[in-house]
Amino acid sequence: MPMPHSQLRHQAKPFPALHFSDLSILHNRNFLWLWAAGGMSNASRWMETGVLGWLILDLTDSAWYVALVGVSRSAPLLAFGLFAGLIADRTNRWVVMLCTQAINALMTGILLVLLLFGAIQPWHVLLVAFILGCDTILDMPSRRSLIYDLVGPQRVVSAMSLETINNTVGKFLGPLIGGLMLEMTGFAGVYLLLMVIYLLALGLILQVRLNVPGPAGSAQPIWQSLASGIQYALRNRVVLGVLCITVIMNALAFSYVQILPVMARDHLGIGPGLMGLLASADGMGTLIGALLLAALGNRPQHGRIFALGALLELVCLLAFAASPWYTLSFALLLGVGLGNAGFSTMQSTIILLSAAPGMRGRAVGILGLCIGSTPLGLLELGALAAMVGVPAAIGLNAGLGLLLWLSIIAFTPLLPGPQKPEPASSSAALGQGRVEVGMDLPSPSPESPTVGQEGCDA
Repeated sequence: MPMPHSQLRHQAKPFPALHFSDLSILHNRNFLWLWAAGGMSNASRWMETGVLGWLILDLTDSAWYVALVGVSRSAPLLAFGLFAGLIADRTNRWVVMLCTQAINALMTGILLVLLLFGAIQPWHVLLVAFILGCDTILDMPSRRSLIYDLVGPQRVVSAMSLETINNTVGKFLGPLIGGLMLEMTGFAGVYLLLMVIYLLALGLILQVRLNVPGPAGSAQPIWQSLASGIQYALRNRVVLGVLCITVIMNALAFSYVQILPVMARDHLGIGPGLMGLLASADGMGTLIGALLLAALGNRPQHGRIFALGALLELVCLLAFAASPWYTLSFALLLGVGLGNAGFSTMQSTIILLSAAPGMRGRAVGILGLCIGSTPLGLLELGALAAMVGVPAAIGLNAGLGLLLWLSIIAFTPLLPGPQKPEPASSSAALGQGRVEVGMDLPSPSPESPTVGQEGCDA
């Protein structure tokens, strides 16, 4: 029976002092194996993203082909996000993750053989980039839904913070290791290393021993299941708000990274060394913010952290576009990263907490679909920069993002306090048995055991 609105308010606690006790989530061996495998996979993904670009440039000497590799890598997010979420809801998520890591190892192995025999062609690179992109979108909803199954709602914020740390460290280490290996061993050495890392990640996932029920089967036809997922997202104002802000950030904010070298050379007057340091500021800020969120643990301000994190990113990006000084630009990109920590961590957390169990995979899949708006943003930013210049293009996109952010905040309950739960019948109409609530969600009571919270260390 839902708790009364007044009781929810009464149980709200003040924001506590910083502590790291919630990092004890790593004592859960199943989550630890999954997290370590994710770290390897993330580092490999960032490594192969850079190396694929260098490889196609070496083969074609064409900037167009380099951009085409990026589009091939990210297009599956837009094309297959819904299907990937449906697979996560209908199949064994652990098996899906095993399959994606095996395919990653196979694809890098194929490129390695082609390189060794001197038979590599540009279309091989484009095809492999597309398949690796498909693997990424298949892995995301299954992985994040499985993490929720293993840790439960009480620790999902800490788990997603650690996931953000994983991704951020991968952003640093992947390109760094890939570049050093490329200098020392050439492309063959890099792809041998990538294949080994993917196989190691596969081995770590094999160590996970599930003690949670698998996804319930569904007799619904595929298209009806997809339609019900979209309908659920549109009717759940919390999920809808997260998805809308995700599209804004991926289309209008994150695309600045691709033209940062032009901004550095032509506007700030710096060389590649200082540009590399400037590019790392975003990642530094994200890592600091993710560590703080992991230390704070499961707090009830999920929606506020998400929305205000996105706001901080947009404001700092708008100021960065107008900054004439390197030091100020570095500090502003550090702020962009701090905002991104709140945005990216709470993005998945809110989806996982708000979506009904039978819709969780599809909700994350729709999230992947929204993240897939990045290629469209790249095309738009490139065209706009050609007309008005890079600083103005970044500033116009950030300003438009701020206006859209305000409109979304006006009609979604991301910033307000706890919302009164809707009647169960409103959600039962979709066959899910879970209602939409506000973002200041109370933690489950100790008397109500959480699936995956206990007994995970088989």
